Amino acid sequence: MCTDCGTKFTDDRWKASIAVDWGRGDSHPHLCDDCKARALEVERHAEQAERERQERELQEEEAQAARAGGWLGRWRS
Repeated sequence: MCTDCGTKFTDDRWKASIAVDWGRGDSHPHLCDDCKARALEVERHAEQAERERQERELQEEEAQAARAGGWLGRWRS
């Protein structure tokens, strides 16, 4: 049974959720296919948002370093 929406698993889904494949297991064995697809989409969006946040931080750090006036500018602050 899917822990998100409560639908019962089909026999094929049940077998796939308990199958052991070393290194390539089911990422969300407790979810049905629809809920699993939504969960994976949310994870992709979160990863993309995190990458964009890190890029913005890096750009801000570079901009601050450029405004500091080089390595001598660090001694003035």
